[in-house]
Amino acid sequence: MSEILLSVLKISIIEIFYLTGLILIAGLILGVFERTSNNLMQRSLGRKGIFITAWLGTPIHEIGHAVMCVIFNHNITRIKLLNTKSENGVLGYVEHSYNPSSLYQRIGNLFIGLGPIFSGIGALIAGMYFVVPSSFKVFKSYLLAGINNDKIDMNLAGSIFRASGVLVKSIFSTNNLTSINFWIFIIVAICISSHIALSRADISGAKDGFIVLFVLIFIINFLLRYFSISTSHFIIQLGRYNAHLIAVLLIAIIFSGFTLAVSFIVYVSFSVKNRRYI
Repeated sequence: MSEILLSVLKISIIEIFYLTGLILIAGLILGVFERTSNNLMQRSLGRKGIFITAWLGTPIHEIGHAVMCVIFNHNITRIKLLNTKSENGVLGYVEHSYNPSSLYQRIGNLFIGLGPIFSGIGALIAGMYFVVPSSFKVFKSYLLAGINNDKIDMNLAGSIFRASGVLVKSIFSTNNLTSINFWIFIIVAICISSHIALSRADISGAKDGFIVLFVLIFIINFLLRYFSISTSHFIIQLGRYNAHLIAVLLIAIIFSGFTLAVSFIVYVSFSVKNRRYI
């Protein structure tokens, strides 16, 4: 029995990592970029510097929370898509309540916490599709061509990174540099990716849902193992889901990193300018 439990535990850990782990890792990376970028902009331009990207990025962030609240039947008690007069630094918020005895609603806490990742990805994809459709088609075809087998290995990982690289080259092509649509997409992408990150409050709120979901997955896997039903196909499907997800998350990280670089340049420029007056 102990061997069965260990085997089920291993499978459950793999499955929940495929389902949420990579999103959390990307969210934490984006969080570091966002906090550093906002800090540099605030030190350079004051609080108004944050709103250069927050005017669009923060509402999309909060919409992600709100949509997940609706999906998981939580009651939204208060919502502020963009708070321009906050004294504690909170740019927006979604307050919600739920029934603790509802398994579905408790699992919902996890996806409500992750909501900004999904809304940010959705907005980036929509931006590519409508504003730079040629780049989107290149990215889509290249990614699908690389994910055409049932193996989750280094070849799959290579396909993801190559697809992301191809997309970046396609977006920053010579033809696009002279297109107004390109610059619209760049502005939109930077605003979105600069506020797609998970806050400490988001992660804290997701903990309960994560635990409940893991226990549920463990129980399901135990029953499937007991009745000798294989879950390998499900794991493969999760791998494919993550392949597409990671490819877009990499784009968000790239644009967030670009914003960080711009913030650093602005900070250095203002620092040099201020020294001249000392």
